[in-house]
Amino acid sequence: MICTVTAAAAGAAVFRIIERCCTRGGRALNGSLHAWLCRASGAAAILYCLHRYEGTGACLTMFGFLCILAAVTLTDLYHREIPDICWAAAMILAFLSVWTLPGLSVWERAAGSLCVSVPFLVIALIVPGSFGGGDIKLMAACGLFLGWKVTAVSAAAAVLTAGGSIVYGMVAGRRKIGDVIAFGPFLCIGMLVGIIWGNRVIEWYVS
Repeated sequence: MICTVTAAAAGAAVFRIIERCCTRGGRALNGSLHAWLCRASGAAAILYCLHRYEGTGACLTMFGFLCILAAVTLTDLYHREIPDICWAAAMILAFLSVWTLPGLSVWERAAGSLCVSVPFLVIALIVPGSFGGGDIKLMAACGLFLGWKVTAVSAAAAVLTAGGSIVYGMVAGRRKIGDVIAFGPFLCIGMLVGIIWGNRVIEWYVS
């Protein structure tokens, strides 16, 4: 019990540090609410990793990846950009995960790196402004970490949640056609969905 509480407190503290670093100088949002959401998310993230993964290396690697998703979400929300350090960190974790999270073959990782980032790039070239360079590079790096199955589910979940948010915003009168949204947070939500339920969704789909 004490170890669980300590781990949750550590996760909350890490996410709080990420929140303070990523939101500094950004546009004003509900700071108090976001601070508590970050703490709760950090505690939930580390507890999920401890529950799901047995080895210390696997647990820390996945928690590190969830920290990257938190940083991307906050930075894109507050600054409307995804720094290169985020996808670079995801790339480093992808290579470390070959040893700490074995189970994905090289071709699965390579396919994961390309299966979403390449279509995003093609769409961005055809429709300028549809996807940012940060979105494309992030999905290339994260796909290498997650593999093609989880990455495909992640992209589908991201598009669905982003579409739902746009429709809701238009119905509520908060958005209009042509408004630009920060897509990074939706990508991160999609990847979180993919990590938790991705393999089950693929198994259900092909069965």
